[in-house]
Amino acid sequence: MKTTLKRSLWIVACVLSLTACSTSNQSPPASGRAAVVERLDVGTRRPAFGGQRFGESGSYELLAGIATVRVDARHPANKAIVDLASAADADGLVRFRTDVVILRPTEAARASRVLIVDIPNRGNKLALSRLSDGGNQLDNSADAGNGWAMRQGHTLAWIGWQGDVPLGKGGQTVGTDLPIATAHGQAITGRSLEEFVFDNAESKNIGALTYPANSSNPDDARLSVRARPGTPAATLPSTAWRFLDPRRIEITRAPGFDAGAIYEFEYTARDPKVMGLGFAAMRDVAAFLKSGRPDAAGQANPMADLRPSVSVLMGISQSGRFLRDFVWLGFNAASDGGRVFDAAMPLIAGSRKSFVNARFAQPGRYSRQHEDHLYPGDQFPFSYATSTDPVSGAADGIFARCERDDTCPRLMHLDSNLEFWQARASLVTTQGDGGALPLPSGVRAYLIASTQHGPASQPVAGICQHPNNPSVQGPLIRAAMARLVEWARDRTPPPASRYPAAGQGLAPLDRAAMGFPDLSALGIRFPEVLNELSVVEASGPPWRADPARRYRALLPRTDADGHDMDGVRLPDVEVPLATYSGWNLRKAGFAENDLCGLNGISIPFAKDAAERTARRDPRPSIAERYRTRTEYVHRVKAAADNLRESGFMLDEDVQRTVERARMEPRVGFLPE
Repeated sequence: MKTTLKRSLWIVACVLSLTACSTSNQSPPASGRAAVVERLDVGTRRPAFGGQRFGESGSYELLAGIATVRVDARHPANKAIVDLASAADADGLVRFRTDVVILRPTEAARASRVLIVDIPNRGNKLALSRLSDGGNQLDNSADAGNGWAMRQGHTLAWIGWQGDVPLGKGGQTVGTDLPIATAHGQAITGRSLEEFVFDNAESKNIGALTYPANSSNPDDARLSVRARPGTPAATLPSTAWRFLDPRRIEITRAPGFDAGAIYEFEYTARDPKVMGLGFAAMRDVAAFLKSGRPDAAGQANPMADLRPSVSVLMGISQSGRFLRDFVWLGFNAASDGGRVFDAAMPLIAGSRKSFVNARFAQPGRYSRQHEDHLYPGDQFPFSYATSTDPVSGAADGIFARCERDDTCPRLMHLDSNLEFWQARASLVTTQGDGGALPLPSGVRAYLIASTQHGPASQPVAGICQHPNNPSVQGPLIRAAMARLVEWARDRTPPPASRYPAAGQGLAPLDRAAMGFPDLSALGIRFPEVLNELSVVEASGPPWRADPARRYRALLPRTDADGHDMDGVRLPDVEVPLATYSGWNLRKAGFAENDLCGLNGISIPFAKDAAERTARRDPRPSIAERYRTRTEYVHRVKAAADNLRESGFMLDEDVQRTVERARMEPRVGFLPE
């Protein structure tokens, strides 16, 4: 009788959790805990940034270790994890290890009690590059950049989640060791698809396989090539490629195809990792750090003396897509029923999610117009708002689960202009048919106007037709993080969203409709393509799109210079010296005129009216815009002051921006 009652309660819990309950006859878990951090062994503890001090926050230290986590495959909170039961022992338990890196004030009394967990991107620590203009490592003063995050007294942490990134060494990278799923002890096999775009003129190239091939027999695999998405694929003979070992193939360049050709290798793979455990790793290790309690082995928690009052989850690009999945799948619900993270900031993720929680998942894949076009990870839902999709007919939203159990974080979504071209960012604020879709009250969305995916250190062209986009993003990201912490800690409302929405903010792919200037006289070809999306069959690979069920992806309207009208216009854009945008095109020999990866474009203004006339440039020249260097600096300062008053720039960034304007070499020819 008691067993029947427990079983009934477990079924009800499964339904309420909105996760996929197992149909096996396993009993519900004996303990109520979804997961336990059995051990956190800290192997490295040393001063960070060469012992540099950061004002009142003092010095920082770096801790790096490995957490051993035990997850109960039978617990309702874990049922969404694909293949979890296939990695469990007889008791229904799964164990794995993951890297943990902590950057914290040496003296707890100086800490802000704010914990920012930066989701590693392919094992890399990116938060300081955005929050402090710093580096990926934490050893010398140059890595600290301007030191903003440390001067606030914030603690940062990185937790491994990506199953194809190995455990790091002393915190240099951040990986995880996830178990392999088996079928009653036997190897699981299945079809997997690798896509390669080599972008070089080599006659032979090496392609790495995410999973080992089950067989080296070429008859069990197929290699095809196509010039660009949507064009017919040609199947190549087995003489065009060969296995070097179970994890690598050598491909001979196909005759008649350029360096941008798309090679698709379909093969039978084996030994899928339980990649979805990465979500549990983030949830459970973060909850453990927040708690300050010892691990199950009785070892002290490295956060015991500075338990945070506010926790923020931050993800950049790939990690931002993972963050959206983390919330959508319900992993912000802690085992005790509360929230794991009070706030979240996905950066440059667009409307995409990730290809993580699937058999033979490939977490590094992400769709662009030319590359990885049909991999899973970017199907409905796209927005945080719950709605019925007019294209697929499904009803869902990124916040659908967490709104039901009150575990949604306060969330700020930031995108660059590139995400509208390559990641269909318009679907964050519109329905699939282009109709309006208001965001939930707990979400703010900001477009970092006219920037590319990540700012270039110097404008270079590479395989693109034109130099890429160096306009900065850091000042807005720092201000947004400050506002997000205030929102979570003090309930201080942040600025309203500034993000293109249905109506006047968005337009179809058409230069004139968007308002972008005609720069053809300068040799600038406007794109004729963007990364479109249709409903894709769930089965595969290969995956098939249904062209009859296509989403309407829209683009931001621009002013006469080609700059986004909606969004947060930082001084680079508000007081410009060039046209900046998030698109660029591949040059001849590299799939010419397809979108050029994650690169934007910078198109300098003419120096004066004579040069503008000679170039037939419709945009006013620098000298026509700013009569003197002093006028240019004053206008930059006015733009920065306005952003500060609106909550989108910090005092220190106003000062840095003005000083940068004073040193700007491109206005050096103007009179003082």
